[in-house]
Amino acid sequence: MIDMQAYLDGMSAQWQRERAATQLTLGKLIATLEAMPPDAEVAGLVSAHSYRGYYSDLAFKLDSKRRPAADLLKECRAAMGQVFEGYKGGDFVMGALTPLWVANYGSCGDKLMAINPDGTITTAKDD
Repeated sequence: MIDMQAYLDGMSAQWQRERAATQLTLGKLIATLEAMPPDAEVAGLVSAHSYRGYYSDLAFKLDSKRRPAADLLKECRAAMGQVFEGYKGGDFVMGALTPLWVANYGSCGDKLMAINPDGTITTAKDD
């Protein structure tokens, strides 16, 4: 007999790994920010939260003001291993392979693809 919840959990994990291979992850963002000068200014990614499209993924709201890379790095490090509540419930632990998105809380948005050397971001539509 198939345990449907275990099956669905396994499929969800596989789909998350596929997303992680095609966009920026929390671990990659941390590595990128660690390589930047501490006083560098980056896009205003703020308010980390569980992404509405895939609750197991992490999203940031995009503020119009830039912020110090060191501040974003601190927020990203704090999210590692932290449990976030999904939009409609459930607990999701964020880690190095967690895919990242740019979206307001409760909304779907765009994949976060990169933080560029000048601090701007590159995003892409979800297929």
